[in-house]
Amino acid sequence: MTDHDEPPGDQGDVRPDVVQAVFDALWSMDPAKLAPLAAKGITPAERRQADDLMLAAMLATDEHQERTAEVWEVLITRQWSSPPSWVELFNDLTPERAARLRDLYDVFPDGARAEYDTRYGRPPAV
Repeated sequence: MTDHDEPPGDQGDVRPDVVQAVFDALWSMDPAKLAPLAAKGITPAERRQADDLMLAAMLATDEHQERTAEVWEVLITRQWSSPPSWVELFNDLTPERAARLRDLYDVFPDGARAEYDTRYGRPPAV
């Protein structure tokens, strides 16, 4: 039986535990985890849902990494002779850079979030 064959039983049901298990096997890139699942049977719908979850997770991870990198680009505007504190980084912000950070709040490191909250308050809808 391949990953896309119908398992015995009700062909129309999508089993969330199977979708999650297939996603976990794909995410960990461990084909050995797929073998027992395939032996029990994975419906095409379950495989499609797991593939969709995988794609969504990859896209979310890429976007998160890009947004996190942008936080650092906004915060670090010059060379420092020693590692700056959060206070020093925020002291260097222009109003435009502070406004941009508001849009990136969800990916702030904890220290940046605490300093932002102290200075500007927590943005709405976060």
